[in-house]
Parts: sequence; C-alpha cells; structure tokens
Amino acid sequence: MPEAAKKKSRETAQLIVKGKAIRCPMCGHEFFWEKKVLLNSRGMTFMGLDWANRESRAMVCDDCGHVLFFAR
Repeated sequence: MPEAAKKKSRETAQLIVKGKAIRCPMCGHEFFWEKKVLLNSRGMTFMGLDWANRESRAMVCDDCGHVLFFAR
C-alpha cells in the first residue's frame, strides 16, 4: 500500500495529557495516531512467551513518525 494511502487511513487526534496539549518534540506537529506495543522482557523472551508480555500505548506523530510511549 502506498505511504500516502496508509497515512490517510489512520485516525489521528490531538494528544492531551493532564489537560495539556502535547506537541511532537521533533517537529512540533500536534496530531498523533495510537499504536499498541508489547513491552518485551528478557525472562519472557527466554521462555518463548513474548506474546504474554505487558502491553503499552504508543502515540506516533502523524507528520514525522516520532514515537512517544505511555505506561498509563
């Protein structure tokens, strides 16, 4: 799929944390899209249980692709 088509199919939004609008620290853009990510650990990887690791939320800048991770 062309990059332009991928970008348009994502749902973007402004990121608000504790009442403050967050801008991308790299490019200053204010719209992000959400991606769920696994937080791999050495123990779980060693046992082949990567799929059982905890999940976190990452917000990806819609302009430059910089990723911000959030634990909550």
